[in-house]
Amino acid sequence: MSYMIGAAERGLLKRYARPIVHMRSQIASKRFGLVLGAGVSKPLGFPDWRELVDRIAGDPEVDGKHLLINVADRLSETSKTQMLYQHFKSKFTESAGEPYSFRLERKIQGEWRRAIQRALYKDTRPCDHPFLGRYLDIIKTSAITVNYNFDDTVEQLLSQGEPEHKTYGRKFETVWNASLPFRADVSVIYHPNGFVPHNILENPSETLVFSEDTFADQLIHSMAGHHASLLHHFSKSSCLFIGLSLRDSTLCHLLRQNALINPGHYHYYVQHVEGPLSGSDESYLRSLEEANFEVYNLVTLFLTSDEIAALGVLLSTDEDVLLQESEEVSTPLAYFYYLTGAVGAGKTTCLSYFGSMRTYEEWTEPRNALLAKSWKLLTEKERSSLDEWIARQFNLKNFRLRQQRSGIHVIDRSPLDPLSFTEEKLIPEKVQFIKRAVSPGDSCRTIQSGHVIFLTGDPDEMEARVVGRNKESKAELIRDMQQKLSKIFRDASVVNTTGSTVYDVIKRVARIVLLEPYRPADLSALLDSFGTLPSSPEAASTLA
Repeated sequence: MSYMIGAAERGLLKRYARPIVHMRSQIASKRFGLVLGAGVSKPLGFPDWRELVDRIAGDPEVDGKHLLINVADRLSETSKTQMLYQHFKSKFTESAGEPYSFRLERKIQGEWRRAIQRALYKDTRPCDHPFLGRYLDIIKTSAITVNYNFDDTVEQLLSQGEPEHKTYGRKFETVWNASLPFRADVSVIYHPNGFVPHNILENPSETLVFSEDTFADQLIHSMAGHHASLLHHFSKSSCLFIGLSLRDSTLCHLLRQNALINPGHYHYYVQHVEGPLSGSDESYLRSLEEANFEVYNLVTLFLTSDEIAALGVLLSTDEDVLLQESEEVSTPLAYFYYLTGAVGAGKTTCLSYFGSMRTYEEWTEPRNALLAKSWKLLTEKERSSLDEWIARQFNLKNFRLRQQRSGIHVIDRSPLDPLSFTEEKLIPEKVQFIKRAVSPGDSCRTIQSGHVIFLTGDPDEMEARVVGRNKESKAELIRDMQQKLSKIFRDASVVNTTGSTVYDVIKRVARIVLLEPYRPADLSALLDSFGTLPSSPEAASTLA
């Protein structure tokens, strides 16, 4: 669907183009989902947690206001809720005039949910949400939307768009038990903390994660693997978190698990602000941004209410419209990152962790067997055969890259890498070979520009990695290749892998891709800078 693009959308596109194009790419791949918190429901008059507890205490059936007078600042809201529930349970049991039983316990829980429902929906307004409507198309096409709120705001908004005469069944399913199978033909609205609909007949959840004991139980269950479905969702899909404060210990536990398991997989977190950052607030929020990135793999977006709505527009509008707007604000929508480094630097391993982005392996076809040999040990015939195969690989990959109009693209090796496998006197001739490879015939194609990330390391350590992959490259040769690459890519972002864990390397690369300024190198101009010479057979040398 296309929306009107205004000043708010243009300003947001200029500030957060990379997050926007990444999320759009994930939406198109059906690997995206929203995660909603209390901040989403507040514009409709729903209470925050403290206010909800106060309302429940004031409910005539609970009558617990007097219990909170002396504990207002000494107990957490979960502890207050636990105390109110125990008070309500004792009061109800006493008035029931019957011995305690399973039947009575069920009745107590049902009446307690009714008290929560009355407090939750008191003074709420009709579903005229200031920004959630901009996300309905995303919710409809996402496999799962996670809603940590009890209310049915999302369900009501989805129902409003349903025609009166339609095919059988709703186009969405509300669930709170992730262990049960979900319907595959509808959008799923998953309430991990429970569900209390406006219409109590709409099948509320059996339990609510609202009091001290239920929160503790939920955290215990998450550590025991009972939330595997949610962890799987977070590990396979990119999510946008809106209206959450990250105070939910279970959610933080799942996010941290995901960050440790897959350090290259990131989500986006909206931090609501009233206006532009300034002064001490900016320092605090920037520290929060760093903490979210390092601990939970969250990229933080600082947005006002109007900008949250604008983000929904930018994520949902047609690509042609967005491309036009990006030109008008002089902001690219396609970002290319080349991973370079000597043999054994860890490029292929690194690439495998960025599956949520568009990745390109070193070769577009099954590896040629000659790649296992060191390039200095190849015969003339082998060199010629391998050069022809490599030229085709360069052409296919570069042609594919040049067709991309948007998204974040991570590429194993650049077309200039063969220069590091070439003797100094033959480098100008190798330039001609690469140019013919990426621009065969009269095509006049140039190399796709991109930000180069140079993985370096200790040659002896890298040799050990190479041996484990059945390749022949000694530490001395690796050292020479690394020195040549450092001369070729003088302005690259350097990541030293020596003594680092895979986790550390991936986090550093992720920071470059997602947070640091995008600095694309003109690789065609860089290639030309190495000079040209007439072609000769002795110039053939290959990647190994």
